[in-house]
Amino acid sequence: MPSRFSIRDAMPAFSTTDCEHALFAAKWPDGFRCPRCGHPHYYEVSSRARTLFECRSCTHQASLTAGTVLEGSRTPLTKWFQAMFLMQLGISARLLSELIEVTYKTAWLINHKLRHAIGVRDRERPLEGDLQLLDEYYGYEYHRYLGSVLMQQALKPQPVVVGAALDAAGDFVHLKMKAVDGPDGDDAAMRGGAGGEEAVALFVEKHVAGQAAGDRAERLERGHQGRSALHIAWREAVRWLNWTFGGIGPKHLQAYLNEFCFRRLLVRTDMLAELIACCGATKTITYRRLVGLSSRIRPIPWAYRRPERGGRCAV
Repeated sequence: MPSRFSIRDAMPAFSTTDCEHALFAAKWPDGFRCPRCGHPHYYEVSSRARTLFECRSCTHQASLTAGTVLEGSRTPLTKWFQAMFLMQLGISARLLSELIEVTYKTAWLINHKLRHAIGVRDRERPLEGDLQLLDEYYGYEYHRYLGSVLMQQALKPQPVVVGAALDAAGDFVHLKMKAVDGPDGDDAAMRGGAGGEEAVALFVEKHVAGQAAGDRAERLERGHQGRSALHIAWREAVRWLNWTFGGIGPKHLQAYLNEFCFRRLLVRTDMLAELIACCGATKTITYRRLVGLSSRIRPIPWAYRRPERGGRCAV
């Protein structure tokens, strides 16, 4: 990844006016519609804090961010757009907070609201056509290098199903990575410790369009030595999660996998426009609901263990 100095130099200088025009087009792609009565005409009302759009028919006032993932945020629109630009690079919230000069909590919330918008977009686009499927587990390398021997016995790798729709040349048309016990998976499979056949069957049921499509899916063998594009994409995802964030626990794993697939498929010139469109079309989500989306997922019991003499460990 480029240094933080080169990233800062590469960030475009977004103006408030440009951001407002872009978000207006994303929120109302067919032109303004009053959220109360549907009337297409409005007066623009400017204030020190924000621009409001007053319906000419019912006088209801709507803001650009109302009803979108940006609603309720006191962060300037220009910083939101800088965060959207930086998400193309897959950076951490800590680095984002430094680059756009906000608190870590604000940067974390911005990143996760953007990931939520990406996840909503992904759920609306099932896989179609010729497919490849791969069931894998996330967590082996991270646990092995950063956990004690006793901790490794308590940690459970997270089953993940990776699926892709391919074109005639064998390139990705669409890519999905779904944690089995994540918000887009099915924790019923997890109760039996399932990965494998049950996890793949649930993936096909939830994320593949049409029953016949699952019959045309090629099932790939799990393993670090796989040379297919799907194996390589999965290894890239694991490397990004571990190197950039130091590993991700099960609660938010799905959000990060959605982000990776989004960036993996779209070229840089299209990614920012698509992310703006996602934000304008995605409904508001609260902080409580955002952090509680995966509340049923078991936590990883992190603990620090100090090795004693003789090879034993003490908490």
